[in-house]
Amino acid sequence: GGGGGGGGGDPVPSSRSLKAVSLRGSICVSLLTLPRPSLSLGRVGYTDGWRDATFSFDLHNESAVPTACRFTSLPPEVEVLSAADDAAGGAGGGGGGGGG
Repeated sequence: GGGGGGGGGDPVPSSRSLKAVSLRGSICVSLLTLPRPSLSLGRVGYTDGWRDATFSFDLHNESAVPTACRFTSLPPEVEVLSAADDAAGGAGGGGGGGGG
């Protein structure tokens, strides 16, 4: 196509081109897994007098790069301790999960 510039002169030439570009790259998807498909928290609640239940689990990084982990939408009764808290004796309180 082409179009006049409004003065009724010669049409403006147009052309189209296609260029192929060689592209090479890689991608890494973060993947954290639990060592087992489920976690047993033991007998908690009414059975143990509603005492605080502390438990931990390991997360395995299956990706080729360091992976960040974040818990979201936890109920207020669940307290998450870091590995540093655990090594220092913990902060006490509710259940939690560790990562690493």
